[in-house]
Amino acid sequence: RNSDAHDVIASILWESKTADGAFRKLNEFAESEAFRDIVMTGAAAKEEEDRVLANQPPGQAGRWNKRRGRKPGPKRSEEEIARIRAERAKKKERILASGGVWPPN
Repeated sequence: RNSDAHDVIASILWESKTADGAFRKLNEFAESEAFRDIVMTGAAAKEEEDRVLANQPPGQAGRWNKRRGRKPGPKRSEEEIARIRAERAKKKERILASGGVWPPN
């Protein structure tokens, strides 16, 4: 990557009012001596490889990268599950019998 070429291309794209204008300006830049010099000599100032990143990649579990799980619900016996399902079935029958709509969203 070359930051000089990147900066020039970004400014051309940003300052262009239309896609045709951007295309024309990018073609002119690609055929120019300035672009050829940038490609041949590289960036004007060598960039350091050790650049400090604002958004560091996830590697270690920090505050935001920890896995968050739900707390497990209560463990119910088969009898409790059957009782709850029977209560819900009665509620559904009562709603439908009174002319309501199921599910009641």
